[in-house]
Amino acid sequence: MSTGARKVFISYSHQQGDWVWDRLVPVLKAGGAEVLIDRERFKAGHAMFGQMDAIQDAADVHVLIFSPDYLASAACVHEMERAIARDPRFENGIVVPLKRVDVTLPDSIRGPNPLYADLTADNAIPPWGLLLGACGADLGTDAPLWIEARDETRRLLLRGQSVNLVVNGDVEWRGLLTDLQRGDLADLVQVDLAKGVTASRRGLISEILRAFGMTVPVPPEPEDLGELDRFLSVRPRSRLALTHFDLAAPANRPAYGVDLFAALRYLVMDSRKLVLLVQSRRPFTTLLPLDHPLSNVDLKTVEIRGQR
Repeated sequence: MSTGARKVFISYSHQQGDWVWDRLVPVLKAGGAEVLIDRERFKAGHAMFGQMDAIQDAADVHVLIFSPDYLASAACVHEMERAIARDPRFENGIVVPLKRVDVTLPDSIRGPNPLYADLTADNAIPPWGLLLGACGADLGTDAPLWIEARDETRRLLLRGQSVNLVVNGDVEWRGLLTDLQRGDLADLVQVDLAKGVTASRRGLISEILRAFGMTVPVPPEPEDLGELDRFLSVRPRSRLALTHFDLAAPANRPAYGVDLFAALRYLVMDSRKLVLLVQSRRPFTTLLPLDHPLSNVDLKTVEIRGQR
């Protein structure tokens, strides 16, 4: 969905590091930009300024995140001056000023008077759109809504609550799931029901176990469910994302059978050995009959709507 995989260099003060890493970087990556940032690119044993310059020189776009701390940092000013030197009259969209904390911009920027992104308010939609457009990134929805859905999903999963992520429209939800797998949710594994191998029940269980690191052959039905239960029962609580879950509806995958869903319900609700993240286009409650074993599983709904 991105308008081009542009290389975006992030110049920031480390006082803004938490916001940059938890907000800006995930949004740009999910929108299709290639992010160049010290935390991911710097290597031990190499000169800092040399690495910084080399990484910056590879960028198509330079995002400068202004704050009083930024302008007080010699390293940040060095990056700023190198970026502005590439487009001193701000004619080519190479330099994108961003205000994270209210501050007077330096003369080298106030003179040409470029349009800048004012994100002193994190939930302001227009400046996020301005920023993403300049970086060739597109989430298919407003960035604050994407961040809100990501944060709510993460909060629920960390509480041990299963979630139905309902995606309406052409939204970059894959990047959202990828970002969830950082940090405290690094153990969240994904299985895509759109993969041909998951069309059969045994194939789906095999993919689930493989995602968790088990590579032994899965026995045929009905012993396949016993293998799944035995494996998950001896582990700490596991987190599993099932994407394109609309395909699991009985009308689409009759081969799954009612026993598979009864086993999943037991693991989620009774033994509490499994936390599910179900991604679907339709709400989970509309995919299964009312008397279906999974129909009364406690899944909290998080919905994200696209712009188109």
